[in-house]
Amino acid sequence: MASLTSTGYVLQTQNEWFAQERQFYVDIDPLWNLDPSTPDGLKMAHDAEIFYALDETLQRAYNSKDPNKAKGNDLDIICSLTDTIRSSGSRSSVELTLTATPGTVILKGNRFESVVTGSRWSTDQTVTADGSGSATVNATCTVVGPTQADADTITRIVDVVAGMASVNNAAPATPGTDAQRDEQLRVTRATAVGRPGNNQIDSMIGELFGVSGVRRVKVYENDTNSAAVTADNPHGLPAHSIAPVIDGGTDDDVAMAIYLKKNPGAPLYQAGTPFEVLVTSPKYPTNQKLIRASRPIYVDMITVINIANDGTLPPNADQLIKEAVMEYAAGDLIPADVGFKISGFDIGESVPYSTMFTPINQVIGAYGNSYVSLLEINGSSSNVAIAFNEMSRWTEANITVVVT
Repeated sequence: MASLTSTGYVLQTQNEWFAQERQFYVDIDPLWNLDPSTPDGLKMAHDAEIFYALDETLQRAYNSKDPNKAKGNDLDIICSLTDTIRSSGSRSSVELTLTATPGTVILKGNRFESVVTGSRWSTDQTVTADGSGSATVNATCTVVGPTQADADTITRIVDVVAGMASVNNAAPATPGTDAQRDEQLRVTRATAVGRPGNNQIDSMIGELFGVSGVRRVKVYENDTNSAAVTADNPHGLPAHSIAPVIDGGTDDDVAMAIYLKKNPGAPLYQAGTPFEVLVTSPKYPTNQKLIRASRPIYVDMITVINIANDGTLPPNADQLIKEAVMEYAAGDLIPADVGFKISGFDIGESVPYSTMFTPINQVIGAYGNSYVSLLEINGSSSNVAIAFNEMSRWTEANITVVVT
């Protein structure tokens, strides 16, 4: 029968159950007729199936308490112990440039629309047009998921404001994510287990991952007395500083998470695209702190793929390849049991040239003998270096697939 050992729950197979019961019969009478057509033969087969099913049920119960094996609701329950909640998905985000009469106030939640896809985007905070009649504000898509918005496409004003003349996005939107799969939730839980602690990097990372809409987090630290680049301070941060870099989430929510976990006296360094928020303590309203943090500097991946078609590829092979590349970059392409790239490209993670054949071959490999005749990323057939404060950004508009 199945047993608990020092290495966990060991399942007994159906064949092993059958062989064990058969041996019980043989021990009583070596000449017992156990042909599958006999009642005793049928009983052995039936018992083996039932006992194996019971063993599987016990194994699921055992696995439900292991964060590395639990699935679905069982995994959600385990994660709740560390206040880790399965993400139902995040919304795409974009930076908008508004033109208006100087002094015009554009409130948080004002909506704008893409003239190409019809997707709508809501401002994350209230902004005021400066003396030149311009304002820059982050906006979030109104629906969850990896909504695409190419540069110069969000140009329609939905909620009209007196004095506001136009809107535009100079850069493409950073795609959001779909709901977390089990394996992705396990990664989030592993990063969030330190959240209940105080005054440590792990607790800040855990708190930031708990912010709605946050997709990626890096918190860099220099605990030395010098800003010089050394093995202990590889990024040249100011002495005794902390540099949080966060992809996703609103500025207000991210700033509050940093405020709750920031070490007293440690300066906050803005390593990437900076933002700052004046935070009021949720416990002591008279206590305020200006929180400085940053978003990653996004590096757009311009990908060119040429495929030599042997005649077996479907007519939409180019679109299938684009979708596979996008899923691979987001961490949604590779099954969890394969064990690599299940979380996509992180902040500060370079893009290895050779790995980008994976999503392409995943598509064309299902057909005949078509092959990749050209693959270039940002004009080169080599690895794309991403700095510690940068993050690769992938959009379908920047992927060109030619099938010949």
